[in-house]
Amino acid sequence: MIRSLFYSLILIVLVTSCASKKDVYYFQDIDSTAAENSFKFLNIQPGDILDIQIKALNPESVLVFQRQSTLGLQQQQVQNRAIDGYLVGEDGSINLPIVGAIDTSNQSTQALAQIIQEALTPYINNPTVNIRLLNFRVSVLGEVNNPGTFTVLEERLSLPQALGLAGDLTINGDRNHLLLIRNEEGKKTNQVIDLTKTDFLQSPFYFLKQNDIIYVRPNNARVKSSGLVGNAGTLVSILSLAVSLFIVITR
Repeated sequence: MIRSLFYSLILIVLVTSCASKKDVYYFQDIDSTAAENSFKFLNIQPGDILDIQIKALNPESVLVFQRQSTLGLQQQQVQNRAIDGYLVGEDGSINLPIVGAIDTSNQSTQALAQIIQEALTPYINNPTVNIRLLNFRVSVLGEVNNPGTFTVLEERLSLPQALGLAGDLTINGDRNHLLLIRNEEGKKTNQVIDLTKTDFLQSPFYFLKQNDIIYVRPNNARVKSSGLVGNAGTLVSILSLAVSLFIVITR
């Protein structure tokens, strides 16, 4: 009687703590049909830090703009480099030597490069302008292997890539309810994403934007195991001890 009760309790614990592949697999409804996700270059926002590289046939004509290149730098060096970048003010403008104030509102880095290039033409012969965003960062929190805030030089960063930077979800991460928090032009947007589906691959949330926050909440199994008894192994040990004590007392 006692032995059968003990085995029944173990079976209940194992069943309730198990997760099916439907709780773990990504993109479960994906097929071989090709689908495109249109990418739009991000608009520059107040608080962004820009690395503006200006070159010309006559190197001496651009010395006043010359700054260290960000290519090949490690992440810590990029963060230090941001100190020397051009900070976009609250009014959306930056100040360049010679040219003066330039409005960056509603402009991508590519569009702004063209604007600056045209503004420099009266002063520099055939200038070439390249712009990078130095403080494009996203935060990944919750049930991932390496949570934190990540700074990247690419403007084209997808949600799966950001999860990859964070070491992917742990086995305890809820793949059906990933929360993405976006603050853009003073407006906050909250979006729930189901990683087991493919709907988000064609959504505006597939590619991330500056300062996006991704939160992976724990799944039901993790929540249940975080209570008083801890995890399933601890519960089995407690039940085993209780049954052993009962046997000794009854004898």
